[in-house]
Order: sequence, then structure tokens, then C-alpha cells
Amino acid sequence: MALSRLRFAWRSLRRHPRRSALVVLALAGGLFVLVFLKALQAGFVEQRLESGLGLQLGHLTLTAADTSRGLHDIDALCSVLEAQSDVLAAAPRVHGRAFARSARGSAAVSVLGVDVERESRAFTLPDLLLSGEFLGKRPIGTLPPVVLGDTLAAALELSLGDQLALLVEGRDGSLHAEAFKVDGLFHSGAPSIDGAAVYLQRRHARVLLDVSAEADDIALRCVDPLTAEALASRLRALPELSGHDIRSWSQTAPELRSALDMLSLVERVRTLVLFVLVGLGTLNAVSMSVFERRREFGMLLSLGLRPWAVARLVLLEMTLLAAAGLALGGGLAWFVVSGVLAEYGLDVSALGARLPGALEGTSVLFPVFVPEHLFMSALWVGLLSLSVLAWPLLSLLRLDPAQVLRDRA
Repeated sequence: MALSRLRFAWRSLRRHPRRSALVVLALAGGLFVLVFLKALQAGFVEQRLESGLGLQLGHLTLTAADTSRGLHDIDALCSVLEAQSDVLAAAPRVHGRAFARSARGSAAVSVLGVDVERESRAFTLPDLLLSGEFLGKRPIGTLPPVVLGDTLAAALELSLGDQLALLVEGRDGSLHAEAFKVDGLFHSGAPSIDGAAVYLQRRHARVLLDVSAEADDIALRCVDPLTAEALASRLRALPELSGHDIRSWSQTAPELRSALDMLSLVERVRTLVLFVLVGLGTLNAVSMSVFERRREFGMLLSLGLRPWAVARLVLLEMTLLAAAGLALGGGLAWFVVSGVLAEYGLDVSALGARLPGALEGTSVLFPVFVPEHLFMSALWVGLLSLSVLAWPLLSLLRLDPAQVLRDRA
């Protein structure tokens, strides 16, 4: 019985290929646009977080509860942190402000003392060198190395091998000055970093800034920055980390959190509008299908077929169309996003768009295909395609076969 209904439904769809194709294309197009937009948003969020957090800030930050004391026993703390499965790297740091002076200029800068190996694992900036190396080993008797952005180097008219003097006020209030050699130049794309950041080795920064603690904080890189808050809660519960403060990037970069929340709100509104448009298009096609086939349905009812049996046939036809539309739209979305744009990206500048905030200056956006997004989008579009049958089926159940046959006679 079920097989006969399936054959009947298939023959009905084949008798009206144009109408069937329109419904399939409407559902496929809706699913494709929905998955494509979600992939664009996922790619934008990933790039925004990487550019906003992966250069210098970090996904989580660990500090001493009493910040004036700083952190001690850094190796033990890093071992505890990196033992967590969600933590990729832990980078201890020393922070300070300085007055930088070259032979041709001066500028106020931020000083960041880092461990080269740990910094390279936790952040992308060490890989963004234009020239030189990132705080390489220096021969005995030579000046300690520094690395700075190309914008700051241009302002101070510095190049590789030149000397840079840093004047700072130590933690005890005394003034300290020391000469360094420019070891490398980087370009991150972030003006606040390229034009005002100077990197030193952590041991040199401690001496320059007169810091007695081993580090001011430890920046963490985790597997998924979107789960940083949950990871911070788990880390706070570890007895080895009692007496320390752990904050996620949502707290250290609230403006970035607010921007992503607004983006999420816009995405929900856009999805709702898309659902309405797809639903109206599908409803129009299905309603016309039922109206045009009133005589056919009237004959089936006059032959003794119950109204609910006819309704089940229409529902089966819509299920077949929905399955075809979801398969076509989902397959096309997967191919375009994962097979094409994931490798080559989408040049938004060619579309007249500009990426804001931390991505300013970037023109290529790489969408990210998330299987869960495809599954949920297909589920909702499938349910939408079946829900629009409510009104046409209600009119079908009220159909008077005798009246329909007389009207068509």
C-alpha cells in the first residue's frame, strides 16, 4: 500500500515537471542561501577573533589576585594550564610603558616582555615578520634585541640593526634607560600594535622595568575561543590555581563581545526574514498546485478515496519535493563553501564591501562550513516546507467533489 502511494505521488510530480521544479528550486535556494550566510558569519567571527585576540590579547588571561605582587613559579603554572585539554599554549608576559628614542625621532610605546617559544605557540604575531627574526639569540657583548612594528619603525626612521633607546619608570618609581638593537620588524595590520608595540625578551623586560615578579600575567590560547568562558570557570575550580584571577576575552575585550552579540542578533533577524520569503514562495507554489488539481482531487474523492487519504498523497508529494530540494541545496552549499571558497576565499572588496574593526585592511573572507549549521538549516527548511501545507490541505479536506465536477463540466 505504501509503495503504491509512493508510485502515485511520483507520477503526479512527473506530470507537472515545471511546478515540481519550482518548488524544488525554491527550497534548494532557501537552504543554500541560509547555509552560505551562516558560513560567511562563522568565517567572519573566526577571522575577527583571530585578528582581535590571536595577535596579542589571548583567549584567557591569568593574573594574581593581588596584581601588585605579580606571578611567581611560572613554569609550574604553565604546566598546570597546558595540561588542560582545551588549552593549546600559555605565554607569560611582562607589561610596561616606555619612551622610545632613536637618532631621528621619539615616541611613547608599550613594552611587552615575552618568552619566544611560548609566544610563538600562543600567538600569530611572531609569524608576521617582514624582516629579521623574532628576538633571536644575541652574541655575548652585543645589545639585547627588540622587535617592533613597521609603522613605529617608519616613525622613528629605524631599520634592522639600528639602536633604540628605551626610557621607563620602574615599578619603584625610579627611571631606567637601556639601549637595544632592532632585531625584527613585523606588520600585523592592527595600527595600535604596529605603531606602538615593542617586544623584548621577558628577562630583559624584567630588568628594564624593575619587576621582581616572574610575570605580570599569563595569556592563554584555547581550542575554541567561543568556549573560553566555560574553560575559565573550570580553571577557577582547580586547587593549583587558587589565589589567581582568570578572565576570558569577553571580559578583557568587552567591545569585541558586544560586536559579536550584535552580529548574532542581525543574523537571527536575517534568518527570520529568509524563512518568511522561502515560506511565502513555497506556499504560493503549493497553493497553486492544489488549486490547479481540484478536478483531479474531486475525481479521487468521488471514486471513494477518503479526504485524509488524498491529503496524505499531497503530503507525500511535498515530502519528495522537500527531500530533493534539501539534497540539492545542501550539496551545492557544501561544494561552494568547502570546495571553493574555503580555499580561495571571497574577495569582499570586489563586491564594494569593507571588513570593519580588527579586520580592517583585509579584503578576503574565508567562509567556514559547519555541518551542524547544515543539519539545523535543512531541518528548519524541511519543517517549513511541510508547515505551509496546512492551509492548502485544510481547503482540500473541505472540498465537495460533486460541486468541483459540476464546475468543471
